Amino acid sequence: MMRRVAADTAHAAAHLAALLGFRLVGSPVYLLCVSAAALALTKGIWRVILIVALFTVLESIYFSFGNCFIALGKANYTVGIGVAVEIFFLSIFLLGMWWAPSLDVLLEANILRSLLLVGMAVLVVRRWLFPLRVSWDTQFIREGVPFILTTLLALLGEKIDTLLLGYLTGYETVGHYHLALRIVFASLFVPSVAGVAFFPRLSAHGLSAENRRTILRGAGFLLALGVLAMGVGFLFASPLTGLLYGSLSGSVTPLLRSLTLLFPLSFLNLFLSSILQALYQERKVLRALAICTGAGIVANCALIPLFGAYGAVYARILSALIRLGILIWYLRHLFSQPESPTGRRYEVEELTLPAAGQW
Repeated sequence: MMRRVAADTAHAAAHLAALLGFRLVGSPVYLLCVSAAALALTKGIWRVILIVALFTVLESIYFSFGNCFIALGKANYTVGIGVAVEIFFLSIFLLGMWWAPSLDVLLEANILRSLLLVGMAVLVVRRWLFPLRVSWDTQFIREGVPFILTTLLALLGEKIDTLLLGYLTGYETVGHYHLALRIVFASLFVPSVAGVAFFPRLSAHGLSAENRRTILRGAGFLLALGVLAMGVGFLFASPLTGLLYGSLSGSVTPLLRSLTLLFPLSFLNLFLSSILQALYQERKVLRALAICTGAGIVANCALIPLFGAYGAVYARILSALIRLGILIWYLRHLFSQPESPTGRRYEVEELTLPAAGQW
């Protein structure tokens, strides 16, 4: 949706309507599946899981509006809504915890927060952008399949080393490894934000001369930032883990030092994946992710029995290197082609339903 809106801002309402139609169908299915799984597997806390699933769905719906704002060059709407709602949420949450601290207060505060996010986004769209409606677009769903598969593979790639480490070693080792890995994951908002910032321009104008320079500058900046983060993480691993994990820092620090190579690799991987998706090359991103996930599974099975948690570290680094090499090769091939001055345009007539079918 973000790519469509960026390439065709005049018909942003129709493109958002197609995504909202998918949300309208998909959200109840998701809640039903989560409820069934919670009842079958957790019994006593199924209500908590269902409430968490509900505000997760609402936040996801809000992100759809947020992506639309960014694609339209209205990121200030996203910032304004986020700041206002977060201030209100923290006030209500802290007041509730002071008055009657409980899990229910936490859940209710989060439900209120997610409802406010969606409500304010709807208000902003209807008041300052365009009338809000819902439609169904089969082509939109088909185009989304590679993105869905990429997300699933990314989740699998993030968890497979943890699962194999737990199966081949022990849960204490898994805990130390995961604590070190969380510090790396916490930094990934940097390339994610950079990718989102470049996404609309690339979707709208393709590989123009200016965009080629922007990509190279962005990749160089993130590489330098990743190398800096690697150096800082390596040198200050001990005080950082001591601050975060206390007595466990002695076991986590060596793992964190080994994982610091992931900073520049992950920064570039996320940025280049976003660039290729903006340029309508999401199938290549999916192919690269599938290859590196398969390589990661094989490497984990081979290295964990030999090196324990460090085997998982080496396997993750190897997988990241393979992915980066493939993405660079794909992008280099695109750069070798003649300049593409504009992005893809969509026929809006195929997106909307008759007036009787719209909300």
